[in-house]
Amino acid sequence: MSDNPTLLNFSKTDKVIIWLGFPLIGLVFGWFLPSIAKWGISLPWVPFEGPLTFVASFNGAWVSIITMLLGLIAGLVLIFVSFHESLKISIYDDKVLLKLRDDEIIVNRKDISLVFIDKKQLVLLGNDEKELFRCTQELNESKVGAAFINHNYHWSDTDPFIIDFKTWVQDAPDLSPAANALLKARKIAIEDGDDEEVFQLAKELWKLRVSVKEKKKRQYYR
Repeated sequence: MSDNPTLLNFSKTDKVIIWLGFPLIGLVFGWFLPSIAKWGISLPWVPFEGPLTFVASFNGAWVSIITMLLGLIAGLVLIFVSFHESLKISIYDDKVLLKLRDDEIIVNRKDISLVFIDKKQLVLLGNDEKELFRCTQELNESKVGAAFINHNYHWSDTDPFIIDFKTWVQDAPDLSPAANALLKARKIAIEDGDDEEVFQLAKELWKLRVSVKEKKKRQYYR
């Protein structure tokens, strides 16, 4: 590996906010939950009437203590989810290392023709101008761009192929049966909110040299 890689993930400030903020929010919400529940069941349009009625049926200071502890646990779970679901990017002069959940993807510099951000999604294009990688990341676009430029990758401020994307319909005639099957399965995963499966199916489509993205549960490809 090359020396002095650039690591792109949560900043120190972000980590402090996450580690302190989520548990604190959970504690505060837990403390007020009994009062919120009593207020909520008085409104006919509020959802989750059953759970709110259950919480409101208990009395005493111990109720708030228990809901505070539950709020703290929920905050800690959110911390784990935030770190687990966030994309970690390590940029070397000769490769890019991408970690998401339990996946670790290495893309060699010689295979990357262009890098850009498309609506918060990091995109790496191959030498055939098809996508090698696409995933949401939360860092500032200029910070990401500066990091890649510093390691001599070709960077674009826009997607040069944005107009080439087409709306996917079942059994699209210009795609192979395998690609259509993957897109059909991916559509189901999107509708189910299974982000991990959506990503895994995108990886299989990249192998077939099909670029794919989605907007409002509708898929687009090129």
